[in-house]
Amino acid sequence: MVTKEILKNKLKDTIRSMRQEDLVDDHFIFIHSMKDSNGDPFYLVDVIPEFCLNARDVLKLLIQKMKDPVLDYDLMKEYIFKVKGSALSIGARRMALAFSKFEGAIKMASKEECLKALNLARGEYCALEEKLHVVLQLERSLILLTTQQNL
Repeated sequence: MVTKEILKNKLKDTIRSMRQEDLVDDHFIFIHSMKDSNGDPFYLVDVIPEFCLNARDVLKLLIQKMKDPVLDYDLMKEYIFKVKGSALSIGARRMALAFSKFEGAIKMASKEECLKALNLARGEYCALEEKLHVVLQLERSLILLTTQQNL
């Protein structure tokens, strides 16, 4: 039988692993702690899917823009700024750094460098998304278990 303590330990281990891999920074740890301090157990369960959806949408738009014969660097920069800000706001360190490199490629106005940067950013997002889904699953399980115990 899975207990609340087992789930909490798995969650703690997952977040520790994310931190060790530099996927996230201390800001993510802070955000995770907010669910307890503000009394909202659904905080991360709401924030993570929203972040993932927005990041996926921006990546899709950037992929589409890279197919244009002439790149609109200013528009791409706006998209990058948006997703980089989202990544920083949840403490997604490596992803934010990848999008900073993408900004550098845009400054060079090099389609080849932008394509490399896009692939790096997409890879960082995928690595992060995989771990965020584990966190999300554990958080949901904890909420369900807590709700069942309170009935």
